[in-house]
Amino acid sequence: MKRCFIFGALPVTALPEKPSPGDMVIAADKGYDTVVKFGLQPDLTVGDFDSRGKAPVTDDLIVLPVRKDQTDVGYAVEVGFSRGYRDFVVYGGVGGMLDHTVANIAIAYDIVVRGGSAVFIGEECCFTVIRHGEKTFAARDRGRLSVFALGGTARGVTIRGLGYELDDGKIA
Repeated sequence: MKRCFIFGALPVTALPEKPSPGDMVIAADKGYDTVVKFGLQPDLTVGDFDSRGKAPVTDDLIVLPVRKDQTDVGYAVEVGFSRGYRDFVVYGGVGGMLDHTVANIAIAYDIVVRGGSAVFIGEECCFTVIRHGEKTFAARDRGRLSVFALGGTARGVTIRGLGYELDDGKIA
């Protein structure tokens, strides 16, 4: 499955997931600088460029108004959906300003409700939203894991192989 990689404004120092041929790379606002830093070529650059200061000089550019009803990352997700992508990896969208992190949680939830999947990766943490599905972590995935129900009670939750296990439980 081809993926849509979106780079947001927050700094990123490593790419645990890397684009492959056929994946789409969208630079959102200051995320353009991150894309260039890693030697990638964006397929599209979008944003109001308030966090970057000015729009970059690039071929595929969409300049958005500063006053809008959607974040630059949210707009980038819509472009990805319109081009047939359903699997999203978003860098630089966790941490920093709380309002943008909360907006990105809502965006991730919307992606899943629409039949897609998303992981948002930041410097200190990452998150995904699961709805009627499952997630398996590889042995290399280390760190702290928190599980929350978003917008209600999650039933039938099973967690195995971690410090706190749960079998067919519920999380409110």
